[in-house]
Amino acid sequence: MLLGLILLVLIMLLPFSLELRYNRLQTDSETVIVFWVWKLPLKLRVAYLEKLGSYLLTRANLQVSKAAATIEPAIPLRRVFQLLRTPLPRLMKVLARVALFFLEEIENLEIKLRYSTGEAAMTGIAAGAAWWVFATVLPLLSQRFVFLHKPQIQVVPVFGQRVFELYLHCIFRIRLGHIMIKRIKQQLNLGKGG
Repeated sequence: MLLGLILLVLIMLLPFSLELRYNRLQTDSETVIVFWVWKLPLKLRVAYLEKLGSYLLTRANLQVSKAAATIEPAIPLRRVFQLLRTPLPRLMKVLARVALFFLEEIENLEIKLRYSTGEAAMTGIAAGAAWWVFATVLPLLSQRFVFLHKPQIQVVPVFGQRVFELYLHCIFRIRLGHIMIKRIKQQLNLGKGG
């Protein structure tokens, strides 16, 4: 009993963090997911996550036959609805809800995008589109999360040969004790009827 109480207090007091790092240089990419318990890192192997994803895709019968493996420019609406009914998107929705429940603060957000389309005019238009996406997404994130540090975003268009480099680094801070106390207070306020 005492050990369980000590463990509960430790869970409530210890800081937890979820660190996501994605680095793509041309065709090579690297993904790192680290779950931090205080100062102890617990790395998730991305190869395991990819195997899990391919298993779920197989279970959802989303694999395409080799004859129909070409990319179609337009997807029929019926196919989109079929994809939304499969277990994988439902699982992703559930995981997103669970993540939104636990994740409240973003300690660090760093995005660096360096690219070229090969054409100067298209590269300039793509730079404007990238800034538009970031300017739209950041206010939505700031409504849901608290940023502990100012997000660092760089969009660097390269006017020359084709290049695509993306670096994403994000650290979410998780405070289980704070979340538990907040939810208990919400439930007590709902119980008062007003």
